[in-house]
Amino acid sequence: MNNQTNTAEPIYILAGTSQQYTDARRKLALIPLQAFWLTRASNLTGKVHPKVYRFGDWKSLVKLREIEAAMTAVQAEVIDLT
Repeated sequence: MNNQTNTAEPIYILAGTSQQYTDARRKLALIPLQAFWLTRASNLTGKVHPKVYRFGDWKSLVKLREIEAAMTAVQAEVIDLT
């Protein structure tokens, strides 16, 4: 049985602005080294099942289609944060 956990795997926040990223990170009680602002598809390169929180005006991101395709490719766990 594999007891491997994703604790070393960073958490990504898909947010429309840097302030929304900061607000979401604070809601999750995470420090900057634990949660990254997901602003481009390449942020997910090499990741396996990363956790992605969507918050704020994330639908306004210019590269949203590419980011969503990358999230699908890495089988990201997507959670809407309110």
